Amino acid sequence: MYGGYVLNTRTGCQHLLNLLTRAPSVAFDAPVQTLHPGSEPQFVLASASPRRRAMLAGAGLFCVTRATDIPEEPRPGEAPEAFALRAASEKAQAGLAVRRSGDPSVVLASDTVVALGSRILGKPGSAAEAAEMLGALSGRTHEVITAFAWGAPERSIVADRAIARVTFRALSAQDIDAYVASGEPMDKAGAYGIQGLAGAFVESVDGPYDAVVGLPLDGVLRALEGAGAIPAFGSDAARNLAVLRGRVAAAVQAVGRSVDEIVLVAVTKTLPAETVRAAQALGLCDFGENYVQEWREKSAALGDTRGVKWHFIGHLQSNKAKYLAPLVAVVHTLDSAATAEALDRAAARAGRAPVGSVGRQPGGVPIDVLIQVNVGGEVQKSGIEPADAPALVAAVRAMAHLRLRGLMTVPPDGPLCATRAHFATLRRLRDTLATPETPLPWLSMGMSGDFDQAIAEGATHIRVGSALFGRRPAKAKTVGGELA
Repeated sequence: MYGGYVLNTRTGCQHLLNLLTRAPSVAFDAPVQTLHPGSEPQFVLASASPRRRAMLAGAGLFCVTRATDIPEEPRPGEAPEAFALRAASEKAQAGLAVRRSGDPSVVLASDTVVALGSRILGKPGSAAEAAEMLGALSGRTHEVITAFAWGAPERSIVADRAIARVTFRALSAQDIDAYVASGEPMDKAGAYGIQGLAGAFVESVDGPYDAVVGLPLDGVLRALEGAGAIPAFGSDAARNLAVLRGRVAAAVQAVGRSVDEIVLVAVTKTLPAETVRAAQALGLCDFGENYVQEWREKSAALGDTRGVKWHFIGHLQSNKAKYLAPLVAVVHTLDSAATAEALDRAAARAGRAPVGSVGRQPGGVPIDVLIQVNVGGEVQKSGIEPADAPALVAAVRAMAHLRLRGLMTVPPDGPLCATRAHFATLRRLRDTLATPETPLPWLSMGMSGDFDQAIAEGATHIRVGSALFGRRPAKAKTVGGELA
């Protein structure tokens, strides 16, 4: 996944002078932009890319940005990977040259190359060139190589790279023409951006998804830790959380949304109570559980659950509703009027407040609920058919202790572009069901492998487990939907 490249900052000086002579537009007087204004910057970002700035800010990093304008042309016969590493290194070298007094010592730079075999697809110079590139990518697998380089005065520039293999579905002429007409391809290598409209073209990504977006955050964070620019994260989960938040920031930035619109539900099924406590220490408060009995045992083991907001995200049986009602904050998976009625009765017995009133502690508030919709029509999955949603929405709206917030789905396994289409289906269904009295603002969709696409289609709640905690242990056998 990663590979290295080193450029000594002293012996590379003449090469840098040659670059600057050919490209006098290097921004020595570029305005300073600081991520997290008021915070002490940790490093210099030698880039003007709003997307990379958003990713780093989302990951919680503080930096000052100084743009450079190094020529991004491959040398004759230069391989795509070598070009990416060289371009990132030269940008880092130029970043060192534009540092000002008081700037942090470490400089970070990055460059992304889209390669179809040995052909490097740069930014298109015209609509016709963009259309030709997209036609070349149609139905084929290409590589996205994102290199990143870092260095400091009197130290060598070090570069690394991440490679992702991206497969496009077959594109029609109408697909290509409509996308080119949007204007989105014109400032992007390979004439597309996965975080935008072209996400609907992508069947699969084999490798780091954020490398395709423009910055492989896991590698970058490890590099900055090693360079002493940022404190050590202390755990893989802490670093994974920073990566996730950076990806969320890029996803919302691409569609004009805010990170404040996204709730990250940390899925802790099959994981011990200690994992919940450790995640709480990282600032997480929303936790998702799939099995009632496991959740009860875990909640009891935690003891004090103040600050924990429990989300139930598994199939709910009516006879288990009484166990959830006292403490659960959100149930994502209502799929029948009978289950909703059982939960409503249990909420009343548990002292949960009626909708629109102030209740007594410990319940205090109604249970927030979402209706699970089986958008893919899979017989083996829970959820109602889209055609049955209006009736269940009307039924739940009439229940006293359940506050209907929106819809949830788990799409079928399949290509990313098909998954995104299912997310769009749920959003459109929500739009048809929403009323001024019940706007249904929440969409719970997207997991570790597809939450970027879900955010692009309007997700407000993403359910993430393995991308945060790593591969989970094998699940025990179940009986009746519960852990045996």
